[in-house]
Amino acid sequence: MSALPQYNMPPTPDELLEEYLPLVRYHADQLMRRTPDSIELGDLVNAGVLGLLDGAQRFDHSREVQFKTFVSYRVRGSMIDYLRAFDWMPRGLRDHAKEMQGAFMELEQLHGRPAEEQEIADHLGIKLGDYRERLNQVRYMSVIHFDDIPMHNSDGDEFSILETLEADPLLTPESQNTMMEFVQQLADAILALPTRENVLITLYYYEELTMKEIALILGLTESRVSQLHSQMVLRLRSLMGLDK
Repeated sequence: MSALPQYNMPPTPDELLEEYLPLVRYHADQLMRRTPDSIELGDLVNAGVLGLLDGAQRFDHSREVQFKTFVSYRVRGSMIDYLRAFDWMPRGLRDHAKEMQGAFMELEQLHGRPAEEQEIADHLGIKLGDYRERLNQVRYMSVIHFDDIPMHNSDGDEFSILETLEADPLLTPESQNTMMEFVQQLADAILALPTRENVLITLYYYEELTMKEIALILGLTESRVSQLHSQMVLRLRSLMGLDK
């Protein structure tokens, strides 16, 4: 499934779906792991199918780009466009998230090390239990928001950070350089995480384990792992200066 099947005539929508629907479902499953319960898998799949059909029409065989690579960006991009329509966090929670990120930044600068939970709670003037409840409330925050770094390819089409982390060959040299700098910034921030949060990001994003599986490995409750994930997200965004 590495290249567009060779048809005597352009492939029909039915032929494309038969070949690439598993790819659409794969991307939908990956995004569903990080979206609220209100998002339906079927809606993401439908958005991805639209991206697949659009990608097939836009694909240029003269470029040295595999169809699967090209269409994967289109599929995922369509799903992300669909998700952009949802505002998952009320303004009050966004303000809390911003306030917590500010606390991470100030305490890091003050002590020269990652801030601990109790220190953050004290800095915010709240109890530790209240701080953890705030972490529960912002559990659907992403490390990178969809519009943190808008990019453009050589055709002028906009791509989000999620679509470009794997070095899309269609990006302009300027966008590729910006992307490389951003990825290095993200890598440096990950290295600055406390050990347990570093392990968590590896297990969740690289090993693609569930919160329940990670809880078993770390000897914690699933709820506690979710809180640590929220804290890790806020800490990373603070380290990278992403305050949206």
